[in-house]
Amino acid sequence: MHTNPATSRQPVGGPESYFIRSGYRSRDHVEYFLDETDDTVTWQPDVYPYTAARANELGRDVVIDIGCGRAGKLASLAGEYPAWTYIGVDFGDNLIWCRDNHPFGEWIEVDLESAERLPIEPSLVRRSIVVCSDVIEHLVNPMPALSLVRGLLLEGSAAAVLSTPARECRSGYDTPGPPRNPSHVREWASDEFQALLRASGFEIHYAGLTRSDDASNGLSTQLLLVGVGEAEGEER
Repeated sequence: MHTNPATSRQPVGGPESYFIRSGYRSRDHVEYFLDETDDTVTWQPDVYPYTAARANELGRDVVIDIGCGRAGKLASLAGEYPAWTYIGVDFGDNLIWCRDNHPFGEWIEVDLESAERLPIEPSLVRRSIVVCSDVIEHLVNPMPALSLVRGLLLEGSAAAVLSTPARECRSGYDTPGPPRNPSHVREWASDEFQALLRASGFEIHYAGLTRSDDASNGLSTQLLLVGVGEAEGEER
């Protein structure tokens, strides 16, 4: 995983654009993303293994998956670490599918654009690591989801692993948008997304690029490990 040295002459935006550069157009709405595919490509294949490695390092055995979709990659993780506890968070048909088809895990239904907290036992949160993999770009308002992640960190989760497309690697820093993928509201360049996270109260422990898929093996997805500041962590 490597960082991208390219930069833009245009400064990072402000809070009103979620720190995306001026001139970028987001979608006003997107249809519900139904997580089903028949192809053989695995998207973001390294995010969940990275999450498991960090969980092992940090001594955590609970994985909380924010925006789990149909939880295929979480299921693979459960196959590798069957003694761990898995909590998937999503809503609608994806979450119903998980409840009907996955014999492992706890499945919590919340709207990621409006929920203020998650009904998870504090004892589980304190044993957890959080993953939110390629979810944020699907949300018209990403702030509630980021607040949910930060809330878990403040309650004792060890860290959060986040991934989202790296716009500079896919269409360029100064592309006008909206994204080519019709289910994406917006896509951030790496410096923009890091600015959003810092403004949202996160401390970035690692930021780099990972594979978007296991077919092209192109490094065009952002991968970040985040926590909260020491002063905030001490208040937990």
